[in-house]
Amino acid sequence: MQMDKQKEKKTTADKWIKIKIRLCGLPNKTLIFIIIVWIIITIITVHAFSTSQVIELKTNKNIITQRTVFDYKTKELPNGVIGAEGIIFPKTQSFIDVYIETTITAIESVNVKGNYSILLKIIAEGLWERAETLKEKQYFNNEGESIEVINQKVSIDLEKIFNDIEVISNEIIGSRPTKFFINIIPVIEGDITYESNKIDIESNMVMKFELSPTQVTFNGDEEYLKQIPIEEIEVIENKINLFGLMVPIRVYRYISLPIFLIFTSFILLILILKRQIRIEQMTEVDEIERKYKNRLVPIQQPIDYKNKTHIPLESMEALVRISDEQDRGIFKYRSDIEGKIFYYVIEDNYIYTYTIDTDNNRKNIINTSIIDTDIIDTNNNSEKQKEKAM
Repeated sequence: MQMDKQKEKKTTADKWIKIKIRLCGLPNKTLIFIIIVWIIITIITVHAFSTSQVIELKTNKNIITQRTVFDYKTKELPNGVIGAEGIIFPKTQSFIDVYIETTITAIESVNVKGNYSILLKIIAEGLWERAETLKEKQYFNNEGESIEVINQKVSIDLEKIFNDIEVISNEIIGSRPTKFFINIIPVIEGDITYESNKIDIESNMVMKFELSPTQVTFNGDEEYLKQIPIEEIEVIENKINLFGLMVPIRVYRYISLPIFLIFTSFILLILILKRQIRIEQMTEVDEIERKYKNRLVPIQQPIDYKNKTHIPLESMEALVRISDEQDRGIFKYRSDIEGKIFYYVIEDNYIYTYTIDTDNNRKNIINTSIIDTDIIDTNNNSEKQKEKAM
């Protein structure tokens, strides 16, 4: 039983070594192809997880429109004189009749409830202002597709306004600005109700006039319009066209993620194995270069140590230790003809050396990897022969 377990462990180890060697032996073209496929899969996976699983479809259940129109009239000028549009002459046209109409319309029936009042505001630019009520609060509560909120006429007494301005400027303030304005403001308080939606009625409408001693000029907007869409949001499952099939994003993620993880693990395995092989196949020369590269001084010719006491050392570490103790540099000479690398430390009449046979070093590494695969194959063949014999 114990032998069977050992045999099983050995077989598993042999298989792993074979896989390791085969993966590390993959051609560069194959590796490039695998990396390109991994990049494509990564892009697909990122797309899958950055795409929303649901879509919000917005449709207008209703559109509510609030419209306010301002208009005014004054008496005609005498003797057939026709004044310019928007100009009022207070000397003969002392009253302005202002008409305010606010309506709310909707595609589907709504309820409109609240109140309104109309204010008159006199403004002395940069100095003062005064408000008075032209129409007290009026209440409304109506339902339908077209609702009249305000349909009101108010009259402005220009003579009274000018008298008030004179009194305030001379007797109260003691200063008179260059410009005066009057604003007619419909103040609406209330809301529009549609199903569960409640919307405040717009109340930022103003009719503006600029005053001067000889004329009054209308300089505001005649119409205010505001549309309020009531949206209905429907949430549906998002799908993507995958090779002609409409696949939900949730399924798209379930498909792409495992493939991405498998390919990523496979590439990481190859990279790790290649690094392990590189470390295993690292020669002593490579190891010395990695550790002491900055300390080595390459030279073009070998050092003649006939007149010096030559002391060969057994390891590079020993040579480095002497270099540290004597505070001397390490010279390196590569002989391609002899297939050797010589390392020197010179101290007065002594020369310390360490030599590496580069050819034998490489052969040992190559033979080791060959022996590994041969041993595996030999073991496998011998085991098969034993099984046949039994």
